[in-house]
Amino acid sequence: MAKDGKQKIIEAAQRLIAQLGVEKTSMRDIAQEAGMTTGAIYYYYASKEDLLYDVMDYTGAITSNIMRMRNRPEAKPEEVLDEIARSTTRRIKKADTLKLRYNLAYQAALGDETLRERFAQDYAAQGDRTAKLFNFVFSTDPRPEDVYLAIIMIAALDGINLQQFMNALPVDPDKLAKLYNEFFALAVPYFLSNLENTHRFDHLDSNPPPPEKA
Repeated sequence: MAKDGKQKIIEAAQRLIAQLGVEKTSMRDIAQEAGMTTGAIYYYYASKEDLLYDVMDYTGAITSNIMRMRNRPEAKPEEVLDEIARSTTRRIKKADTLKLRYNLAYQAALGDETLRERFAQDYAAQGDRTAKLFNFVFSTDPRPEDVYLAIIMIAALDGINLQQFMNALPVDPDKLAKLYNEFFALAVPYFLSNLENTHRFDHLDSNPPPPEKA
């Protein structure tokens, strides 16, 4: 079955933005990459900004895809956990996807407030979905701390991707992906099951450090 026009445009934009960045990618370039006319692009999108928002949504689809798998009646925790590991490994090893995401993040940092808000919404949705996946694959009851732990795991993965984006990752990505997945599967359920014992640093709240001297 042939891809519809909108999907072809999004995928063409993904490829070009990953290679060239947002600023250097024009609607004409995207049309040529998609094998369409510029007029056909504007049939679907009124502006380049509108297209960027759809591309942004497309890059955040990893946890939403896994949630669809988790919501099937026949879903099994161990199979969903395996899919989380496979998706994480693909994200660490697939450079084009991370280049696309960081080029979009750079555009948001330059002052695109709507795109920045899309990132904020995306991270909030990722955190919520990841917390729910914790509860499903590790058979834990939902707690507010789940989202905090989810954000930590998402941030760790983003940090890995940022190092790759800068060609500064000092370790083998294949081994890193395996260790990340093993850490996730071992450390997260252990931490959640021992959450009531997490008071090691409570004394820091009542004893703040002295102010730094000028």
